[in-house]
Amino acid sequence: MAKQTYTSAVRAAAARETRAAVLRAAGKLFAEQGFAQTTVAGIARQAGVALNTVYTSVGGKPALIEALVEDSTGDEHIDESLKGVFAADDPRLVLRLLAEGTAESTRRHEQVLNLLFDNITADPVVATAASRAVERYRERLGRVADHLVTLGVRTDRERTEQILWFYFGRGGWRTVRELGWDWAEGAGWLADQAGAALLP
Repeated sequence: MAKQTYTSAVRAAAARETRAAVLRAAGKLFAEQGFAQTTVAGIARQAGVALNTVYTSVGGKPALIEALVEDSTGDEHIDESLKGVFAADDPRLVLRLLAEGTAESTRRHEQVLNLLFDNITADPVVATAASRAVERYRERLGRVADHLVTLGVRTDRERTEQILWFYFGRGGWRTVRELGWDWAEGAGWLADQAGAALLP
């Protein structure tokens, strides 16, 4: 029985590694070639696996893009970062922690974010995946907005969430990165600007 359990654990670990390799390859090629131009065969070659393995481990291109979004928006780092945000009772600290957390998650998943928004018109599948990613992100920012409202910001919940999205969403981070600012510099500036907009 122990041998069977060990074998099953080894197989499960191998399957996870295969899936991860396929998703790394898909993310790389989607980012380099564009979603429409990338083929499943090319992904298989990049990952060093058989074509059928891509389909059995993840699926075709729609499943691949969905899995990339699911993995990036389900990153454990995001939940850990939010725990610190919700534990803070100083609104300026909340904004600083939010800035640092969104900096780290954006840095970790920059390739997937660029892939989604650079290819959003390439295929309805990409547009749907991008919409889902934005929806999950804004839902989390909405929870932070709720927390900030209880701490006494000068705007209501809806406007607070909109301001958080303006500064810490895709647009804010893409702009500071295009300006050549590093992540820490960008986080500090965005937190300051959000504070000026939200705090008495």
